[in-house]
Amino acid sequence: MKKYLVLLLCVAVLTAAGCKKPDLVVQDVHVDFDANTVTIRVGNVGDANAGEHLTYIEINRVSASDAAKPETQYSANVSSVPVGTAWDSGPIPFSKFSPRRGSTIDLGSLTEANVVVRADAKGMVDEKNENNNVYDANH
Repeated sequence: MKKYLVLLLCVAVLTAAGCKKPDLVVQDVHVDFDANTVTIRVGNVGDANAGEHLTYIEINRVSASDAAKPETQYSANVSSVPVGTAWDSGPIPFSKFSPRRGSTIDLGSLTEANVVVRADAKGMVDEKNENNNVYDANH
């Protein structure tokens, strides 16, 4: 019985050690208030290719409460991100963001904003670390 337990433990450890997975991390967020655009970069720092997934981008007022977020949202379909590369959104115009029902936010009038990015927002990619997919900062 002891032999089988040790064997099972060894198999479990070797399987976990040899399991390669992607790891999506938000690497850069740039807001251009003059051009009314936001640009996002999400990198794959894991050791396997990341397949198709959704990345959600929110732009909120800095003063917005968590309950009021997202004030506006944009959803990007990302086809794949190979190991060691990144997905670049290119400039996304503020006009592409959908306001939350009842929101009165005017993105074009902002001089600072809270930006939240959720890489793999729907959990479509099985990653090494599922806890590093969210970026939340003021710009």
